Order: sequence, then structure tokens, then C-alpha cells
Amino acid sequence: MEVTEMPHHDAAREDPAATRRYLDLIRSVHEEWDRLEEAGDTSVQLSGSALATIKESVRADARHGAHVHMPPTPAGPFTVSELTLRTLVRREIDAIPGARALRTAFEHDEDSAAERRTLGLPTRARCRVSAHLGTPDLPGLAERIREAVRSAAETELGLTGLTVDVHIEDLHEH
Repeated sequence: MEVTEMPHHDAAREDPAATRRYLDLIRSVHEEWDRLEEAGDTSVQLSGSALATIKESVRADARHGAHVHMPPTPAGPFTVSELTLRTLVRREIDAIPGARALRTAFEHDEDSAAERRTLGLPTRARCRVSAHLGTPDLPGLAERIREAVRSAAETELGLTGLTVDVHIEDLHEH
């Protein structure tokens, strides 16, 4: 079966018969592909390595989460993954003596989300943490966490005005 090039838009108006032949050819290729697929012909099946690659890509996408819009830079707009945001917060919390990050969730500005699987600017971080059992000032620890997360979001991502909620839900000894 010979595949020909689709006539250019202007050529299609000048030669409707050529356009019809081209569309018939495409339709016949699809019909032949479907027939071979239904018959179990392996020539139209994905290989094991192709399937493995697709599965790994889906798993990586699920791990990284949606893309999150960040404030535009002089070079233009950019996004980061939800994993990037969670990693930044975890790093900041774990660097504070007596604190361990457990889970972090974000609320996003819905107005800046333009595409599917894309979230708007983060407006709130809800941090769940574990505090060392001997911490004498839990409100002070929460404030240090709040300030560290806000500062990192601003310095590293240009994200200002992030509200950071800290919930100390666990105590640890070591």
C-alpha cells in the first residue's frame, strides 16, 4: 500500500478528487490496522519493552504529581511538579532541630490553572510534622517551621505570600 502526501490546503480546494482519494487511503489503513489487531496479529501490537516504558512513564507521572504554576520570571512562566514542592518543604522542616516532616498538602489558586493536570499558584501549605519529645516550646517550633517554609518558597521559587499551616501531630524520641 502506497501512502501519499496530503495535498496542501490550497491544492485540496483545487483537486477535491485527490483529497477524497487521500482520505479513503487513510480510512483503509485504519480499517486494515483494526482488522489485524482484532485477529491478534503481533505486527500491530506493542512490544513488551514499549509497554514497560509506557507503564514506567505513568508511574513516574503519578509520583511527580501535577504541574504547579509558579510566579513568572523575567525569562517567562514556569511550573514545578507537586513532588518538587513537597521535597522543598520536607527539606526545610527536616533541617530544623527537633522537627520531622510527615506530610504536606497544598491549596492552589484556581484562577491560574489553565490546563488539565496543572494546578494554579500554591496559596497554602498544610504541614504535618513530628516534634522531638523534649521540645520545650512547640508554638516556637511551629513558627520556625512556618518561617523556614515561607522563606524557601520565596527565595527558591519566587512564591510570596504563601500561608503555612503547621500541625504537630506526633512526637518522636530520636
